Amino acid sequence: MYSFDIFDTLITRNTAIPRGIFMLMGKIMYELDRYDSFLCTNFYELRSGAERLARQYARSAGRGEITLDDIYKTLSLTTSLSEGQLEELKKLEVDLECDHALGIQKNISLLKKLIKEGERVVLISDMYLDEKSIRCILCRVDAVFADIPVYVSSAYGKTKGSGGLFFEVQKQEQADFSNWVHYGDDENADIRPARKLGIEAVHLISEEVKEYEYPEKSIYHQLSIGCSRYVRILRERDCINEVGSSLAGPILYPYVRWILRESLKNGINRLYFVARDGWILKQIADKIIEKQNYQINTAYIYGSRVAWRLPCYDGLNEELDKIINYPSMKEVFSMEDLAKMYQLTLKEFLSFLPENTDILKRKKQISKGEADTICKRLQEKEEFRKYLVKSQAKNREFVIRYLQQELDVSDDRYAFVELSGTGFTQQCLVKILRDFYTGEVKTFFCSLSDIPENDGCKFFQFYPNDLKRYFMLELMCRAPHGQVTGYKEEKGIILPVMESEEGEGIKAYGIETYRDAVLAYVECMENVCAQNGLAETQRLDIVKEYLELITEHPPKRIAEYFCHMPFSGDSENNTVADFAPSVSKKQLRKMFFWNNGKSIVRDYQKNLIEYALSASNEAKEYKEKCEKYQKSRVGKWLIHFVNFFRSLECDYYCPQEFLRGNIVIYGAGKVGQEFVKQVHQRHAGCTGMLWVDSNYIQFQAAGMDVKSPDEIKDCSFDRIIIAVHHAKARQEIWDRLRNMGIEAEKIYYA
Repeated sequence: MYSFDIFDTLITRNTAIPRGIFMLMGKIMYELDRYDSFLCTNFYELRSGAERLARQYARSAGRGEITLDDIYKTLSLTTSLSEGQLEELKKLEVDLECDHALGIQKNISLLKKLIKEGERVVLISDMYLDEKSIRCILCRVDAVFADIPVYVSSAYGKTKGSGGLFFEVQKQEQADFSNWVHYGDDENADIRPARKLGIEAVHLISEEVKEYEYPEKSIYHQLSIGCSRYVRILRERDCINEVGSSLAGPILYPYVRWILRESLKNGINRLYFVARDGWILKQIADKIIEKQNYQINTAYIYGSRVAWRLPCYDGLNEELDKIINYPSMKEVFSMEDLAKMYQLTLKEFLSFLPENTDILKRKKQISKGEADTICKRLQEKEEFRKYLVKSQAKNREFVIRYLQQELDVSDDRYAFVELSGTGFTQQCLVKILRDFYTGEVKTFFCSLSDIPENDGCKFFQFYPNDLKRYFMLELMCRAPHGQVTGYKEEKGIILPVMESEEGEGIKAYGIETYRDAVLAYVECMENVCAQNGLAETQRLDIVKEYLELITEHPPKRIAEYFCHMPFSGDSENNTVADFAPSVSKKQLRKMFFWNNGKSIVRDYQKNLIEYALSASNEAKEYKEKCEKYQKSRVGKWLIHFVNFFRSLECDYYCPQEFLRGNIVIYGAGKVGQEFVKQVHQRHAGCTGMLWVDSNYIQFQAAGMDVKSPDEIKDCSFDRIIIAVHHAKARQEIWDRLRNMGIEAEKIYYA
């Protein structure tokens, strides 16, 4: 004979925990408006407490199990409920159990297989509901349960956990313990008691609520976590499915639901989801639109910063600064990288650099300061700006033709969908659209990192926040294709051109499995929200909770998943890098012992060392060991000894060729002081130096030979070196020097 436990073995609920049904009951009772408000507001706690107390009463009376009547009799002692109301509430509970029952299909399939093979199958449950109610719940899931014998503890006053219910089934079925197999999820109620009696027990492990899931916060939490748990039950129990169903799904679903709600409210009937973040967002939207029968059409638009920003450029000085000031600047290590950023060949690019920058032309690698210097100079060259506009003419034509081909702009009832950012790329898009569309362009964002000027754009923001590392939202919206780099024409059709390597890496990382888990969560949430009157509810608290979990204190398995996700190309060797690669002991020693955490970005080459550490207990422990040793007496002595030899080195390094000849160093802070030290070293090659700062009086009082910037006018020099760390201050000094009439070719960042 074969027996199966029922709850969490064959069926489960779409609430996170069984008591979640009581939350739903309280909501319905409140809406019925015929129950005491105290009872409605506190029903979850009152019903849970009544069950615990009823079990205590039963044990004191020598009974092994309780019934639903026992529970509500206990509840009636707390609240003034009539007999009619008690009966109504008992019926409501059973009805909700029926309505919210879900089948665990892999275990039901096993049961069906045994029945088909002619085996005797019975069902056994420790439950306060009666056999009729439980069968009703089972049959809502699958008709196969209509004729299978059901043995329930409430009918016999005996439980599986005590072994008494197994004895009762043996007597009723005339079964032999040695020829009996029992399937169940509970170690204490199913497995140990059965094995103690000689029954072969098979443990079908149930899916529990995760450590970061708190279902008792609200009905929405209860249903959302219930959907996540059910998707985990149906799919492989791995991190890809967990992240998709239990973190990304609950974060992205409210955003897309809000987009559709705002679209309907604002008369928008066409949504264009922008690559690459829009790939999964569009599929979520399509799932909801199909379920709700919304009259909204969706399309996927291939675009990117690379494909849209430069083609919109109109030759203005200040616009070029905005266009090139985006994250790819962090990946500029050489002249080739810089030329690629402007979408020019190296030969074209170098032709615009003046002769006196040969020292930069010859360098295989350039610093960010050097790259900034070159960009500032080129930005001021009118001939360069005109050439850049001319070089983008064909690209601009292709962008315009692609957008005309893909967009319906016959009226203003359309909008674009993005994920996060500053909104500047959309402003660039609007400039291109102006060739054939003059109306307002609407764009939805989950989160904006800036407050952009409208300028023909209207932005809708789902969640204004200052969360750390909000950019990690992108990791939840990957796509199986690379970045769009431009467009091409084939047989009169404009097609996107894409880098393929990152897309292939994302495919290999399981993007389709992840996507399917997200969509399974979305479908389940659509069902339960409609069923429970929450169709218009989008909770931001669960979004905030999960974003903070992912970005700031992830469980180790979650951190590992995101750390090793293919994220971006390496500019030096054109390979795809992990988001936060593993950190070596050598790197940890350098960062947290020798440098005391002062040069993490330089030593690790990534800015998320904390995230890499969260994925490795060994690395985290070694980091703490380095920090502890750094504070010890031996550690301090060793660092002091080594620092004696380091004293000739500088925290801020100025390329030696910049120091040759007659120079002006502008800035007397820490950077300027380090540069002056280098000027005084042997072989520096400096034949004359003027050191200036706007706060020169303060520095002179400290005994430093710093002069007023006004003295630059009377000074002969080969170059001015701006020795300031902060970008905004550097820009102000640059503008001040240019206003003084100093040529851009003589100004350097270092």
